[in-house]
Amino acid sequence: MGIIRKIAVAITRKIGLYKWAVNVETKFSNKKKQHYFKKYGLEALIQVDQAFRSVNSFIFLDFGTLLGAYRDKNFIAHDCDIDVGYLHDTAPENMPELLKSYGFEHKLQFYVKETGLIVEDRYIYKGVQVDFFPHFRSGTRFYCYLGRQHETKPPEEANRTDGFPCKLSWVDADDFSEYDFLGQKFFVPNNTSKWLESVYGASYMTPIKTKYEDTHIVKAHSERIYRRYFK
Repeated sequence: MGIIRKIAVAITRKIGLYKWAVNVETKFSNKKKQHYFKKYGLEALIQVDQAFRSVNSFIFLDFGTLLGAYRDKNFIAHDCDIDVGYLHDTAPENMPELLKSYGFEHKLQFYVKETGLIVEDRYIYKGVQVDFFPHFRSGTRFYCYLGRQHETKPPEEANRTDGFPCKLSWVDADDFSEYDFLGQKFFVPNNTSKWLESVYGASYMTPIKTKYEDTHIVKAHSERIYRRYFK
């Protein structure tokens, strides 16, 4: 965090305007993200797909990106990032180097401190945010981690102390096949409808203007996760 922003955060917290300042900053940031997303979103997704295919692995559309592809036949109108999943046991060994060679900049990583397990990665491609969710198998089901905001602390303090709460998103294990999306082929779960219902609930085909964050069918998890930032 830059010195000017640190000072601004300290002042707004002191006078009780921290949440207001965060909301203003978030709106500005999202507007900027949407600009790049409209221009380079599909290109970013194609590059991710090609990167994994080049090493005989694959990514699949996940969360909001999968929902938009299946329901809207497009990216969701209010979305400004891309969500992709991959199977943990088939991940490229040199994932950061691989993605860098395809034009991606590593920005953020979420991990479990006690085990070092990486549960999410965030990359940027020409201003487009791409979030990678490794999926783990447990019996006949897959699960992935979903990080949440700290109960009371701002991100920097939480990362220095007790970390962030998380939940697990569970779906039935499935195979994957190619699906036509915006003139390209990407992998999706074979039973996409059931997958989306597991994540968003039975009404997932009804568009809503707000995010689905509070309606995920997920289960609270005891592990705390931490963030690793990259320049």
